[in-house]
Amino acid sequence: MSRPALPDPTRCPLCGRSNQCAVMAATPPEDCWCMGASIAPPTLAQIPDSARGQSCLCPACAALTPVPTSE
Repeated sequence: MSRPALPDPTRCPLCGRSNQCAVMAATPPEDCWCMGASIAPPTLAQIPDSARGQSCLCPACAALTPVPTSE
């Protein structure tokens, strides 16, 4: 019985484009674009269960749903 392939950690699990991950590029995590990003829970909920914790969103997909601000 074959197991499903793991997601590519360099690709966005939503669109398949490069996720521009600093860790995958062997640079310090604090240099990654995502460290300053706010990603809305509805956007995170779109990530397939099989890709959770395996690959990161790309900047374009991360920005799809605006994060509500409290005033």
